[in-house]
Amino acid sequence: MPDLVAIFRAGFVRRWHMNPDLAHTCDRIDGHSARVARILIALHPNPSFVLIREALTHDDGESVVGDVKAPTKDADREFAIRLAEIEANAARDIWDDLIAPEYLAEYDRAWLKFADRLDAYMWAAHHAPHVLYGDGWPECRAWLIKTTAELMHDLPHQAEQVCDAIERMGWRG
Repeated sequence: MPDLVAIFRAGFVRRWHMNPDLAHTCDRIDGHSARVARILIALHPNPSFVLIREALTHDDGESVVGDVKAPTKDADREFAIRLAEIEANAARDIWDDLIAPEYLAEYDRAWLKFADRLDAYMWAAHHAPHVLYGDGWPECRAWLIKTTAELMHDLPHQAEQVCDAIERMGWRG
């Protein structure tokens, strides 16, 4: 049976605690996860229950390891893989194997990664727009625009609206 206390407590983990520019913004995992799910409901042409469930729980393993910055994970692939394994194991422990990232199809994994990064970018743009000029944010913005075009290739009008929203969220480059 899932551990209800651990599920409840996992939502209180603070994102950005390792990022000096965003640590003060007090973004919790439960808020972030809900926003990721809302982004998927808004943009994905037909989000499955499994995808929404994963969106709502995808960072629960961080209640064991913390929220490690994306540039840190990007700099060391072996570390990132090991960290993902530890997080996945922690989430399995919390959810009693009901939820695991491997249940997602590759297409939905791409959507989840997109929604996760879009929420991060939008959070940073809203709370600390000055950070968008460095520390990997220009690359994140470029990746988001490229990935929008890839994931929404058959919805060009919607893809254009998403890219416009990304542009309006604080980027002045």
